[in-house]
Amino acid sequence: MTKRNTAYMQLTRKCNNKCVFCSNPCFDKEIEIKEIEKRIRFYKEKGINELTFSGGEPTECQFLPEAIKLAIEYGMEPKIITNGVNLSDLEYAKKLKKAGLNHLHISIHSHIEKDSDLLTSKKGHFKKSIEGIKNCIQLKMQVDINSVINSLNAKYLLKFVEYFTKNFPEIKHYVFNNIDLGEADKQLKSRAWENKWVIARFVDMEIELFKAAKFLENKRKTYRIERVPLCYMGGFEHFSTETRKIAKKESYKCIFIEKEKEDLFLELKDPREERRYKGKNCERCLLNSICAGLCIEYYTLFGDSELFPVFKKPEKIIRKIE
Repeated sequence: MTKRNTAYMQLTRKCNNKCVFCSNPCFDKEIEIKEIEKRIRFYKEKGINELTFSGGEPTECQFLPEAIKLAIEYGMEPKIITNGVNLSDLEYAKKLKKAGLNHLHISIHSHIEKDSDLLTSKKGHFKKSIEGIKNCIQLKMQVDINSVINSLNAKYLLKFVEYFTKNFPEIKHYVFNNIDLGEADKQLKSRAWENKWVIARFVDMEIELFKAAKFLENKRKTYRIERVPLCYMGGFEHFSTETRKIAKKESYKCIFIEKEKEDLFLELKDPREERRYKGKNCERCLLNSICAGLCIEYYTLFGDSELFPVFKKPEKIIRKIE
């Protein structure tokens, strides 16, 4: 089996949502098809065989179908990360399927309509995202769920996964991202700084995260969790995205569209080096070597009193990952 070598490419910074925690705030800029092909060729030379198109919202880019076709022509499996709103149009979803799209991540942050619409700042978009999920499943696409952990859904993460496993049993994989408080593109601050009420503390998400993880395992679903230190992932540390990257020595590659600068190619070789903080308790923790710690911005806001040492052998977790 060929080893996965993945990368991400922003096609546009336009977005039809305005999520209150967005770490990639939108603006009116996208790249042209000739530049898209140039960047795909660049990734081909780096040995990339799996390319995820993102944004902004990639379905807001007029060239998305052509980008999908180009990725396939260059020997890459295309994916997208989308809010699913535009996929509520079945004919558009069929167009992407025809272009060669078979796998996508749909970002949705609550199974409760009023909470979801509050988080995206767009009334009615929850129903459209759900319709988009239905359309993609109908077209036999593989749909994964991405969800940002926030102060609202942290209270009911178990109910969230119960809702989706009941209504969409075809969905096999879930990704939980804790809020990115930093500058994902090294330029624009996360909107969470303007809406601090939406930030969930680790102590507030711990029990629900554990329940959701155990439920998904019992249902034979797979999942990943990002930006949560291992002391809050007891029993499922091997599903930490950062820990997996550390153990497997995987890098993160992305091309960001910049507002008033040259677009940024970012390659992060070790998540422990990306705006991270560790406290004194981390020095005593046996999992320190495979844990990325806190985002530095979280420490700035809340300190490190929530961190505590774990006395498990990291070798066992690494073996589970392998």
